[in-house]
Amino acid sequence: MVASACGDQSAASSGSDTTAATTTTATSTTSTTAGTTTTSPSTTTSSTTTSSTTTTSTTTTSTTSTTEAPVEPLPDPGMRFANLAFDELARVNPAVTMTVVRDGQRVLSRASGSTIDGAAATSDSPMVVASVSKLLTALMIARLAESGALDVNAPMPWADMGIPTHPDWAGVTVRELLDHTSGMPVARSSWFDGGIDCGAFLPTLLDRPPTETRGRWTYSNGNYCALGLLIGHLTSLPLDQAAQSILFDPIGAGGAHLTTDGQLPTDVGYRLGVERLARLGGAGTFIVSTDDITAMLADVTAADLDVLRFPGLLVDQYGWGHTGSVDSAVACAWVLEGGRTVVAATVAGRTPSTGGGVCDRVVPAVAADLGIDLGRPDRSPP
Repeated sequence: MVASACGDQSAASSGSDTTAATTTTATSTTSTTAGTTTTSPSTTTSSTTTSSTTTTSTTTTSTTSTTEAPVEPLPDPGMRFANLAFDELARVNPAVTMTVVRDGQRVLSRASGSTIDGAAATSDSPMVVASVSKLLTALMIARLAESGALDVNAPMPWADMGIPTHPDWAGVTVRELLDHTSGMPVARSSWFDGGIDCGAFLPTLLDRPPTETRGRWTYSNGNYCALGLLIGHLTSLPLDQAAQSILFDPIGAGGAHLTTDGQLPTDVGYRLGVERLARLGGAGTFIVSTDDITAMLADVTAADLDVLRFPGLLVDQYGWGHTGSVDSAVACAWVLEGGRTVVAATVAGRTPSTGGGVCDRVVPAVAADLGIDLGRPDRSPP
């Protein structure tokens, strides 16, 4: 919550848990409408919530302060294409949230559906984001490198972490894991068998030498599972607490947590049960809102981008980011205009069936609202 992948690469290489697209209709059918007005030191705000779609707005005024927190702003009326993209996603899925930030200000926040406790979802409602989790993990690694806690070009400290490996993993570096060039086995659907967590599953991939793909980009959740464990080793914190300290406290945000701890009443529910995602660790276990994702990415610095880079990041003609895909939860987080604009959208549903499909809808729509027309996103790595 802001105070003021897994990844959907091709099925052959990513181990993504995706299914054919199907149409799901929003389940909320009540007709009750509630309206509230809240006054704050610099804003007069209003919120209108219906059973299936939540929309909020802020108008700047000079007013006296109150003890109530301001509600979210309504989508900027000028963001016509972004609003249309959201409406289309919301029409065919149980729940969708979407946030756009430009120049550090939230210019669009939309939500449809409801949270587990029955409240209307907002753009600050945490959702399963699948491999968009990798952005959080990679950014934590960048910040730890900047602080001097690690060298991304140094070998992974497997022994210090208590992780048994084949001897040939001794020279594999943090950078190789970030870039998916370590030779990590792909494992495909094994990531979704549940039962054990990342720390217990990873050694089963490291008991043999790196594969012949070492040195070439080969997407594997194992790379970011390992990086999540490295963060825990260096910080002595659970991964979500490390994220709160490193990423969210500095920007006054909070609320991200892990699927391994179960869902909270204020989350948008994941209908297949988050237990099946336990093995993913830093590769895909974060539950986080689009408000928090956009705030985090809007805070990325040039120093961060010395560590966060292609091919660990996905890139296209609009910018960079990551996608996320597991069955019934798909997400997109993308940075445009050299960091000036950030969009995040998360879908609880199966339409589209991949996070790349979400990006294909929302990124060009936001770009069109900014006067940019570069066509359908052409992401790399594919």
